[in-house]
Amino acid sequence: KTIIVNAFETGSNLDPEYRLAFFREDIGINVHHYHWHVVYPITWRPDVMGKIKDRKGELFYYMHQQMMAR
Repeated sequence: KTIIVNAFETGSNLDPEYRLAFFREDIGINVHHYHWHVVYPITWRPDVMGKIKDRKGELFYYMHQQMMAR
């Protein structure tokens, strides 16, 4: 009997670790997430930086909601 392993599906949706594998192992989504937090750091202070980044909380929620929807 021949056993075929699908390289694109090697986990089980019942395994909680498998559900997070996409976010841990995809370099593109990790780089995007890191870069977003570099551009919009939690420690941003307009009085020190000289620039106001309004809607930061709204953009934070939207970006993370979009990541979770994918």
